[in-house]
Amino acid sequence: MATWNELFLDPRFIEFLPQPEVYKFIRKLEGIFPEQPLNLWDLCCGAGRHTVLLSQMNHLVYGSDVAVNGISHAQKWLNDNGLTAELKVADMTVHPFEGVVFHGVICWDALHHNTRENILKSVALVYDNLAVGGMFMVTLLSPKAGAYCQGCEIERNTFVKNDGAEAGVPHHYFDEIDLRDLFKAWKIVILAEQVSTYLETEPDFYITNPFPYTKWNVIVQK
Repeated sequence: MATWNELFLDPRFIEFLPQPEVYKFIRKLEGIFPEQPLNLWDLCCGAGRHTVLLSQMNHLVYGSDVAVNGISHAQKWLNDNGLTAELKVADMTVHPFEGVVFHGVICWDALHHNTRENILKSVALVYDNLAVGGMFMVTLLSPKAGAYCQGCEIERNTFVKNDGAEAGVPHHYFDEIDLRDLFKAWKIVILAEQVSTYLETEPDFYITNPFPYTKWNVIVQK
């Protein structure tokens, strides 16, 4: 089974289109902060689809990910399109851009891949490095997801899958109480639970699935 880093060598596991929600989020930030460009952090940027989008929107962009192959892919993508961003290989609990204060941070479909303790550290890190009024957009897993309870439970609501593309990767699932506790220092702007129920699927459908999965969609403000 491929490691998390090796997945970025397989095009099947690389998302090429940015989420429209991210575009709308940046437009919202532009309305809050009249100064341009904004400092934006794509936390756990993966192969760089949102890093590229933010750069195309003419902001100062920073991207970090623990996967070397993801960062390499993102850098090539930027270079091929004449775009710029500062990229670093770093764990989600580390701020690798010394002295930079951000207007906005995004973390799409990634923050839940850790233990609850490390997720708490990452959220606190984002808070400490945001400008007053800055916002954090993040998606997290809900226990209503179909994959809930799959694998070995290493702590409450954190499971490590035994097989599949994400074997060995932790998945933490937040119920509403846990989620509100995670963001207790923040002002909640949007807290939405998106629930998708799959009644029939082919084997390994997730590799090419065009539809959304069950998750929390969150925007919080400092």
